[in-house]
Amino acid sequence: MHVDHIQTHRNKKRKSIKKVMANKTCVYFFPVYAAGHLIAMIEFAKRLSTFGNSFFIHFLLILPDNPNHGSPLCSSYLQSLQAQNTAFQFHPLPFVEPPTSFNGTIEFLSLRTRSYMPHVKEQLLASPSPITALVLDVFASDAIDVANELNIPSYIYYTSNATSYALMSHFSCQKEENNPKDNLKVEAICVPGLVPIPLTCIEYLFSNRKSTFDKWFMHYGRRSNEAKAVILNSNNYLEKTAVEALVKGTPLAPDTKISGIYPIGPVISSDKNNSQEHECLKWLDRQPMKSVVFLCFGSTGAFDVSQSRQIASALEQSGHRFLWAIRTPSNEFLGFPTDGNLGELLPGGFIERTKERGLVWPSLVPQTDILSHEAIGGFITHCGWNSCLESLWFGVPMVPWPLHFEQHLNAFQLVNEMHVAIALELDRKEGFVSAKELERAIKCLMDEGSDEGRSVRKRAQEIKLACRKAVEVGGMSYIHLQNLATELGRQGVVHRLST
Repeated sequence: MHVDHIQTHRNKKRKSIKKVMANKTCVYFFPVYAAGHLIAMIEFAKRLSTFGNSFFIHFLLILPDNPNHGSPLCSSYLQSLQAQNTAFQFHPLPFVEPPTSFNGTIEFLSLRTRSYMPHVKEQLLASPSPITALVLDVFASDAIDVANELNIPSYIYYTSNATSYALMSHFSCQKEENNPKDNLKVEAICVPGLVPIPLTCIEYLFSNRKSTFDKWFMHYGRRSNEAKAVILNSNNYLEKTAVEALVKGTPLAPDTKISGIYPIGPVISSDKNNSQEHECLKWLDRQPMKSVVFLCFGSTGAFDVSQSRQIASALEQSGHRFLWAIRTPSNEFLGFPTDGNLGELLPGGFIERTKERGLVWPSLVPQTDILSHEAIGGFITHCGWNSCLESLWFGVPMVPWPLHFEQHLNAFQLVNEMHVAIALELDRKEGFVSAKELERAIKCLMDEGSDEGRSVRKRAQEIKLACRKAVEVGGMSYIHLQNLATELGRQGVVHRLST
């Protein structure tokens, strides 16, 4: 009798859970396991879930094929989520052997993600409640086929800026003979609805006729246009020209389907992770307001000895206070930088000579919390879009030092469209910056007497206020997100009624 009673209780509990879930809008997210993608998508899901308690959110995860290929930021971030006991459900997909034949990082990532589609379908079919939507990273957009087969509306959450999405959409729907890589003598690319963009900012797309990035860039542009809508981590104020062009479908070919556009940004990480105890923040507490220039180059950015010593020389000669997150590059494919070997990377005596005004930190730092600190007056960044948004959110002007892919486009926008950054002259093929040039940029950004520095500092504060206003109740981004939540809610009702 006792066993029967327990079994009866369990059955009632299962029915109760199913009843609760049946009244929720069930949304599945499929990110890629990279800091700029996974964290950004989870933060978007957090914001979406604030629109009532009607969302039941799941994440499908492709875990790294070996521990050395996993982003340390992703790992620590997921651990912090577990500690917060969020209501999100995470589903690691069964392991699939990674591809052995590929050309470069983008193709590896693309082929590996594609190989998981049978497991994606299996997981969606096993959902305990009807699925309202499947939200995909652009690198997972081949899952649109799975969504279509299961009659699930698909959405793309695009983690970079609106301008790069507009470029991708435009080029992907052009005929081969109109491909700009066949006319590399031009100085700028002109896309309908966008400002002219210097070729140097996007030549990574077209500099090689057999470029696999070109191939996959076009592929993802075409796939994204098949989604019901694209969600952008940007807004009409940050990228007015690009967002308005996308809403109208201007960059696309005349006969191309226009996906819905939801510019809901900026979305940035809100986790503190007990970082108030971090030594970098304690050091910043002792520095004057807006006196420190912060150097950090993302989860994969690191420089060799030659470049690191040029940076050290620039910091020493600039005379300004600094906080520098420095790490040692990895020589392994898909490997991440390791803790910085200061004895090897820095010139002799550098730390001793600058100890009164500088701190060199040889590992990962809590970037968001550092940027929010009142002692930070400038940011030298690799121009990952999430880093750009964090800096703008806290009103910190920048010196852009792009390292890869669309980061060059981001740098162009920060300097020429948003006017929140000091341009840095660099060798775009090697990414090299001389000590003299970096010293010039630091002084221009931080010196009180610099007219250009004063201008970007003022503009950064203006954008800070605009970003915060956009996500407040009634702001542009808030309204777009509210409309998206309403759309998903309506779809959820339809799905529940049809099952």
